[in-house]
Amino acid sequence: MKKIWLLACLLVVSAPDIGFAESPKPLTLDQALDMAYRHSPLIKGSEADYKAAQGERSQASAFPNPVLVLDAENIAGSGPYNGSDNAELTAGVSQLVEIGGKRSARKAIADRSQTIALYGQSTAKFDLTRNVTQAFANAVAAQEQAVVAQEQVKLAKDVYATVNKRVSAAAEPIVQRNKAKILLTNAELSAERAAGRKKATLKMLTSIWGDTANAETLSTEWFYKTEKPSPDTDIRKLLQNSVDYRRQTANVEQTSSLLDLEKANSVPDPSFNVAVRELRSTNDQALVLGVSLPLPVFNRNSGNIEKVRQQAIKADTERQRLLFDGQARLADLAQQLDNAWLSATKIKKDILPEAQEAFAQARRGYNAGRFAYLEVLDAQRTLVDTRISYIQALQDYHIAKSDIERLTAQDTATGDKK
Repeated sequence: MKKIWLLACLLVVSAPDIGFAESPKPLTLDQALDMAYRHSPLIKGSEADYKAAQGERSQASAFPNPVLVLDAENIAGSGPYNGSDNAELTAGVSQLVEIGGKRSARKAIADRSQTIALYGQSTAKFDLTRNVTQAFANAVAAQEQAVVAQEQVKLAKDVYATVNKRVSAAAEPIVQRNKAKILLTNAELSAERAAGRKKATLKMLTSIWGDTANAETLSTEWFYKTEKPSPDTDIRKLLQNSVDYRRQTANVEQTSSLLDLEKANSVPDPSFNVAVRELRSTNDQALVLGVSLPLPVFNRNSGNIEKVRQQAIKADTERQRLLFDGQARLADLAQQLDNAWLSATKIKKDILPEAQEAFAQARRGYNAGRFAYLEVLDAQRTLVDTRISYIQALQDYHIAKSDIERLTAQDTATGDKK
């Protein structure tokens, strides 16, 4: 008997701890953003664009390569020019010299490309921040709606149990039990659909950084925090300081540099030649100097100049359109944010407590035989709808807020304030 008891103690001590394993902590928004910043292809692509712009800038500073020139004259002919005794050999170099500001224009274009790519890195991060924030808000909303749906099932079960007792005691007609059963079945179906939505939104969230695995739960602390929107008095200035507007301004400046380059290309570049000529017949040597200059008779690059001039006009109109569209978009988003905040605040402070109290009173009254079952159903439906509306208002608030933050995002990498 003592051996059996000792063996049991050893089994208990050596058994793996499977009953007290800690559940994974809920994923927070900051953690989701960190995962996205480290693994999203959007960020890696913008980094590659910037490195490509650096290569373009390095290449823009390069001078044209010299050309090696080798000539052999008066060889393999007839008479005294048979063979190579009377040959004239020339060896030298030819160098193209760019004039008209071509090299400086190329460097200016490449500088603008670097600036645009740098802004591109910022816009990629801001886009990713908005996408993750909105996906996180959608996933938390689906998660909370799933919680409400499960609580609805529990309430429906409790109501069904109460109605069943009253029907069994002949205090209610059988039809009331049927209604309660239908309510329970519908609640269970709603819970299943809510669970499916929760799973789908979690997949959408984690797929942003390429992770096909789902997080089990999300932290809700951020979701339930709101602050009263403060109206911006100078929307135009706010948008003009945004990273998108500044990036488009860099595009405008780049097209201006492109126009300078095309104008410079209309100026022909001379080539200078320096060579040494050897005269085999006398064994003498002489220096050969030369210069060649294309004549701009048939091609003055006027077509390319006009093309880039129109591209510059288009780039400037795109910048103006970006500002006008941004003003309209920002005004609409500000109204959406304000409406969502007002709805969430009103529901939280006034409507939701009243709906909870109304349902509690209806249940107590029904259990005491003072209220009809229809009043319990109505109070329960009102409570569920109110909770869903509250979650929806919070979801709308965070989506509108993230859209506004993205639209007005300012760059820190290029010296702007955020």
